[in-house]
Order: sequence, then C-alpha cells, then structure tokens
Amino acid sequence: MTLPSIKDLYDVIDFTWPAASTQTHKGWLIREGKGGGKRVSAAVQIEANAQIKDAELAMDALNQNYIFMIRKGEELLDENLAKQGYDLVDPVVILASPIGLINKQYDGDFHLTPSAVMQSTWLKGGIGPARLDVMKRTKVPKIYVDIDATAVAYAAISNDILMVHAVEVSKSHRRKGLGKKIMSQIAGWGSKKGAKYLAVITVIENMPARSLYINMGMEKVGHYHYRIKQ
Repeated sequence: MTLPSIKDLYDVIDFTWPAASTQTHKGWLIREGKGGGKRVSAAVQIEANAQIKDAELAMDALNQNYIFMIRKGEELLDENLAKQGYDLVDPVVILASPIGLINKQYDGDFHLTPSAVMQSTWLKGGIGPARLDVMKRTKVPKIYVDIDATAVAYAAISNDILMVHAVEVSKSHRRKGLGKKIMSQIAGWGSKKGAKYLAVITVIENMPARSLYINMGMEKVGHYHYRIKQ
C-alpha cells in the first residue's frame, strides 16, 4: 500500500491540529493561533508571488509574532526570509505507515475529553491550556489516550489518516516502552474507526521519538520547518 502524499498530510495536520481561525490574504494563508504554538500560528504561502510584507501586516493585525511555515518546494521563500533576518527553527519530520502494518492493542484507556490528571501530565511536558484548546476545537473524530496518567496522547482522523499529536511520557517513566504501547493503543482505536494510515510529527532533533516511530515501521514522508524573526 502506498503512503499518503505530503500534500494530503499537510491538510490532515490542519484538520487534526486546527488554528483558531484562518484567512486568505494576498497569496497567504494566515492562521490565528491564540497561543497554541507555531503550527497554528504560522503563515503559509499559497501563491508563488505572495509578498512577505503582506503576511507580516496580516500577522500584525492579529498581534502575532512573525512566523512562516516552510514546506517542500518553498525553497525560494525560505531563502528570501533568511535574507530578511528570519531564523530557521524546529525542523520537523512527518512519518507514516499503513495502519495494517502497525502492531495494535485494543485495551487503551480512551477518553472523549482529557481528565484533570491527563492535563497535569501534559502541562508538566510543556503542553498547556492553549494547546489543549487546539485539541478541543478539532471537529474531526478524535480521542484522548492515557496509561495511568504516566503517558498521554491525542489523536484524530481526517481523510482516512490517523494523526497522532502531543505524545507525552512522564520523565520518571521514560524508556519503559510506554511510548510504543500508547502508539499501539492509538493504532488499535484508529483501525476500528476505519483509518487506513497512521501518521505522526516530531522535531528532527528528537531522536528517541524518531527511533520509536521508525522501529514501529513508520517511514519519513515529508518535512517542514519554521522561519521566525526574533
């Protein structure tokens, strides 16, 4: 089975981890993040001749920092932003696999809303209320999963792709197989819901996470990074 296209995965990211609002403006997709992080706040180029200044003005209107997401094929934009003093941050890799090839478990502790204990676990890992609001406003089928509140994750399905976000394992319980277990539980839930693929995003420098996903049989499908003016 072939893997999803990178374009499909970019779209799935937007549906499973949505901005508070979006608007098109002079060749740009402008996201309103409301504190939910770079992924929901970054401007995306949708027309090749879009001018950087127009995106900056739109982000000014939202009282947001200047953040651009750079995807495959946008090397010229990347170069122009670098010339204007934008720093490259958080290179990200997207991995995916047919869900049928992933080992699955079906005994997960699944929730329609995150418990207070789950929220506390996320908070300790740097995932606070604004990012929980991102999960809350997701409109596609979604689930919250935890293992005795020592490992938590959120996942959602769009276009037959189960995208996993916010995997967090408590520091005192790392290297005990909980990351693999919670991913297997999510895959079990997704397979019952009809998902055909499992996908996940991680920063390139997070070697433990990348190793986990690759060892599960997931393959790199695409990447992106950000340009930010400090």
